[in-house]
Amino acid sequence: MASTFQTLTDVYSDVRFNAGKDSNTLEDADLLRIANKYYFPMFRELVDLNEELYAEISSADLVASQREYILPTDSSSTPFGGGLIKLQRVEISYDGSNWYVASPISLQEIATPTILDVDLNNIYAKSSPVYWFKDRSVWIAPVPGSSDGVAASNANLRIFWIKRPGEMTSGASVPELPKDFLNILGEGMLIDVFRRFGRINDMRLAETRWERGLLNMRTLEASPDTEQPLIFKAQRKNYK
Repeated sequence: MASTFQTLTDVYSDVRFNAGKDSNTLEDADLLRIANKYYFPMFRELVDLNEELYAEISSADLVASQREYILPTDSSSTPFGGGLIKLQRVEISYDGSNWYVASPISLQEIATPTILDVDLNNIYAKSSPVYWFKDRSVWIAPVPGSSDGVAASNANLRIFWIKRPGEMTSGASVPELPKDFLNILGEGMLIDVFRRFGRINDMRLAETRWERGLLNMRTLEASPDTEQPLIFKAQRKNYK
């Protein structure tokens, strides 16, 4: 049976109940805005606790004479609506068969001008590629060439990264949070709700519950991928 507490609408119901309000005094549009306000800090808390649980792999096709590859979730219209939290690793295959881990560098480490591909290709080898991150794009060197057969090799650039979740857009949205912690999202929302109605004492109590919830979340999620092995020890015993 599907969970009965998983969507943002479910959180709305709890917030309205705890605030003693209904949908006329606390409209969905207002609660949606408040929910996103507390949703993103909660997600960042979880990432900081164990980023491997929230990392993913994305791939792109190398293109001849192209050194810049834009992140999958970024665009010119909404450059900060999603996108990167952390770039963990970049892997490149110039021929579609042999893969190499690219080393991160800064522009200050490149001794020559970067305007010409040949300048970069004279410094860096395809067996030891590098990358730098600028303007929400991954830039790579050496620069792929037409002789690399990149047109026939698909998905030969891979990034391991942590992506910021998309903004929730309606009550039907399911927050990208463990369901154990949806109640904490509601406590955060109540801070703004009580402030809106001038209920300062209730607001302070909600702040305390929000902070306590985050503390509990940090404790529970600190190392969920770590297991303590159960070790059996032999004991010598004389049964005679």
